[in-house]
Amino acid sequence: MSSQENATRDKFNTLKKYYDETWDEDSHTLHVGLFQTGHDSLPEAYANATKHLVDRINTIAPIDDKSTLLDVGCGTGRTLIEICATFGCSGVGIDLSDAQILDAQAYLMELNVTRTTQGLPEIRARFVQGSASELETVINKDERFTHVISQDAIMLVANKQSLFENVYRFLAPGGVLAITDFLSEVPATNMPESDQRLVYSLVNWTGELSQDAYLKVLKTVGFAGVTVERHDADMIRTYQMLADKMQPYTNQQDTMYKELQSRYQHIVDAVKRGKMGWGLFLAQKLVRKTALIAGTKEHSIGRFIGQALHAIGWEVWLYSRSASKVDALSWHERSCDIADENSIKSLLTEIPSLDLVMMLADSGGHGELSELSEDRIKQSVDAKLVGSVLLAKVIERKYSPSKSPIQMVWCAGKPSNKSKDLILYALINAGLVSFVEAINVHHCSLLEAYYLPTGLISPSTLGDEYIHETGAHLKAVAQHPQTILDVVLNIVNQKFAPGVIDQNKKVVL
Repeated sequence: MSSQENATRDKFNTLKKYYDETWDEDSHTLHVGLFQTGHDSLPEAYANATKHLVDRINTIAPIDDKSTLLDVGCGTGRTLIEICATFGCSGVGIDLSDAQILDAQAYLMELNVTRTTQGLPEIRARFVQGSASELETVINKDERFTHVISQDAIMLVANKQSLFENVYRFLAPGGVLAITDFLSEVPATNMPESDQRLVYSLVNWTGELSQDAYLKVLKTVGFAGVTVERHDADMIRTYQMLADKMQPYTNQQDTMYKELQSRYQHIVDAVKRGKMGWGLFLAQKLVRKTALIAGTKEHSIGRFIGQALHAIGWEVWLYSRSASKVDALSWHERSCDIADENSIKSLLTEIPSLDLVMMLADSGGHGELSELSEDRIKQSVDAKLVGSVLLAKVIERKYSPSKSPIQMVWCAGKPSNKSKDLILYALINAGLVSFVEAINVHHCSLLEAYYLPTGLISPSTLGDEYIHETGAHLKAVAQHPQTILDVVLNIVNQKFAPGVIDQNKKVVL
């Protein structure tokens, strides 16, 4: 946790008693309210705001008893607990403040004891103290949420880019993000000194975002259907009522009451001047197909196919033993030793679902039987045959059952007689063909296996190396990567039956 967030935690631990006493004595709410009538009290307005948030979520992806929620900056957890109790779903709340989390945990424990005595099921929620800037250290990396919510908390997160990237990663495909938050339409440094001190510094608000900046970062991370509702008038009314409510407390020796009243009045004035605001943001993570592909070199056939799939909306994961870690929008690269089961498991823990897996079995070099070393034989068999079996094994264990079969495609040499110096490649090809056939007989409920016979491919990393070593005349007979891509797209679109691909005979139209 950064020093800035430690300071924010300490401030909110200190401020909690003031907020509990003056904001919402019963429910310890701490967010802007929505006013439906001219007579709504603050607690009624707080409840209206939560109800509106849930109602808007349910127009996109309704919450039900199978839903899992993450509440970022959950405070005392009342919103999350209410949602879990209403819909029978489960949830996780995270907050920087130890005091807020202890309050949430104590309230949940007491509520569940009461529910148990009444014969009602326990509310399935848990609360964790931690940094929203470092969600990956707080949330189990295998965990996925159908909905992520936050009420007036993200403004306090130190590293907002990290937060949004992690939220996108932890949100299941089709999941919804719903945020209410403060908006700063001008930089804090352009505000009067008194505003900087009372509105920003008092609660450690930094890295402020305007409405346009919010929309941009959500879209950049990958969210779709991003919308915003402005409720500045409700923010003004909430903070004016709070400022008025503070008046009886300001005569006490404790000057914090007066400080908070001044803060609330400065917020009212800033919103009236158009310098601040309050918005509800909704966004959705699209359901993307996911491909895992071997090959990270600049001109590899794997990268070529990955880039093409990415261009049409796929989530792409490339792997190789020498890869450096890369994370971009729907594009990831990882190091993985395909002949090591633990290495494969580690890779797949990051991938919540799979639709397509591609392995590329090159010749592993040339050599007659008498020239093959023991190490070279083992390396080739490990990388192509052992790796194929281990990958299929781990995939079956992790993703079973699956709504639809995962397509596994091996690009390898034609399963026919080979020249004398390709005897090892002949073994690998024959082994892969047999393995593909066995998968389709015994494991077809989860896996669809395809063997795509390919010749020399150029431009490509390995193909061009072979042409350089053997002779430029081979370039004339080499296949372009686009030829392979066209077949892969036909496989994805189910125009080929599983098995050894024969483009002339195995088309399923």
